[in-house]
Amino acid sequence: MFTPINRLFVENTENDRIVFYNADKPVYFHEYMNDVAKYSNHFKTIQNDTVIIYIPDNLYLFYVCFMAALQAGKDIILPALFTEQNAKPLLDTTDILITDKFDSFGEFNIVNLDCENNTNWTFNDVSERFLYFFTSGSTGTPKRIKKQFKMLASEVSFHGKNQKYLIDQNPVMISSVSPYHMYGLLWRFFFPLANGIVSDLDIVFTPEELQQKQSTYEKLLFATTPSFLDSITRYQNQYTFKNNCIGIYSSGSLLDTKTSNNAYQMFGVSPYEIFGSTETGGVASRQQINGQQWTIFEPVNVTLTENSELLIESDFSCSNPYLMSDIVEKTSDNTFLLKGRGDRMVKIAEERVSLPEMEEKLCEYKYIEKSYVTPLTTKDRTVICAAITLTDSGKEYIIENGRHKFVTELKQHLLNYFPNVVLPRKIRIVNTIPVNIQGKYIKSDITSMFESNVAEPIMQNITKTDSIFAADLTFLKDSAYFNGHFPNHPILPGVIQLHFVMMFIKQYFNMSANDYHVLKLKFSNLILPDTNVHFELNKTGDNEFTFEYTSYSKGKIVIKG
Repeated sequence: MFTPINRLFVENTENDRIVFYNADKPVYFHEYMNDVAKYSNHFKTIQNDTVIIYIPDNLYLFYVCFMAALQAGKDIILPALFTEQNAKPLLDTTDILITDKFDSFGEFNIVNLDCENNTNWTFNDVSERFLYFFTSGSTGTPKRIKKQFKMLASEVSFHGKNQKYLIDQNPVMISSVSPYHMYGLLWRFFFPLANGIVSDLDIVFTPEELQQKQSTYEKLLFATTPSFLDSITRYQNQYTFKNNCIGIYSSGSLLDTKTSNNAYQMFGVSPYEIFGSTETGGVASRQQINGQQWTIFEPVNVTLTENSELLIESDFSCSNPYLMSDIVEKTSDNTFLLKGRGDRMVKIAEERVSLPEMEEKLCEYKYIEKSYVTPLTTKDRTVICAAITLTDSGKEYIIENGRHKFVTELKQHLLNYFPNVVLPRKIRIVNTIPVNIQGKYIKSDITSMFESNVAEPIMQNITKTDSIFAADLTFLKDSAYFNGHFPNHPILPGVIQLHFVMMFIKQYFNMSANDYHVLKLKFSNLILPDTNVHFELNKTGDNEFTFEYTSYSKGKIVIKG
């Protein structure tokens, strides 16, 4: 049964249905409604019309406070990350903070969440309320987007009709995303709640957790991101998944074809990708098993500018018409192919270069799996830099022939399409290109790669579980850290070995620290250029790791803070 999300508590009559599983405990609609009513009456005493909600670790409390604030007539700011740096600008709008955290938040007034039940309930249509979202901030400067609630309600209604064939199968919604950005809020919160789908409130972080949810429920819908799908399909030989995910939703960035195909092989369903933006809402969708073209959502009107950029009009959009920077090729009245972004054109030595086109040509080279190209401006000029990942055969080739030969041949390949003056002046070969939780490339992290001379080893035979990361590493002889250490007898410095230990902890266990202790460190052999070394990293406690470069060195690291 569909209930408009803007009128959820006004029209709902199914009080006995389960709406959430909270730590495996069912939550019924009448319980949720009672909690929303209690906090709504409490929040009505707040004088300011706008509140900030930051409850990152208790999803049920977040869902209660979110709907209660709307019912109390408040507009809501949703900061994905509430830190001193990004919180201060919010004071221009409001100083009211709804949170269950008891840290010092400086000038913010924290709302006391202790309140009593109140039987005087008055529920309203919340269409006219406003929500403030923030873009993912891959450049380090998130942009604030203001949207009226009825825009999201309209989009939820459309998706409910569009996905009815899946809704009718009574699946449970699980997710790897948080509700602090528009995609997560709409798909893991509003979409199931409005369409009578039960939501599991746990956030899925690992393949093992996904397997556990598959074993718990008969049928699933899974809201996730390209970065999560990419991470688990990299280890497809390690995991077996049941074919009971009847729908996999992905948004935030484009899902590359290899990952989409691998996900189809692993789950038996092609991911349903949603193209759009926080400003426009959903614009189009595709499942790559049917091809690369995007099908425009029926309520969305798309026209093209003279530069082939998208001009959007829909009830989902914060303004109409809205000009997107994406360049497309129309293939029919309701389909198109994405050709890149208009804002990713740069000028190098009087030559205009399309960065997406260069990425495409890089990936046509037989040894390259993925690429990301970015301009880097120095004191006197702008150059192009490329971060690339290799195929398995590419790793074998570079180990056998060396980095210098590989880069020379790669540039020769690019000369078929671009003049020499615009070719990448810096090339970083990495195992993964940094992305944020929405799967968008983190430009600041990628830029920092090119400001360092520390090149990653070539990584093969990678295995990853909740507590173990292992790989075979080859430290190429032309890597900068062999220079001068020592003359005529280069060896891998111990400090570089520790550097990669910390890098792997950050990449594969999502932990980083400026303060850590190295215990029981022992060097038993020298790592020489082009040596292949088996490496293992074990998470032995909440903040403890042991590591071993087998037959060469081992130790224990304790992260502080």
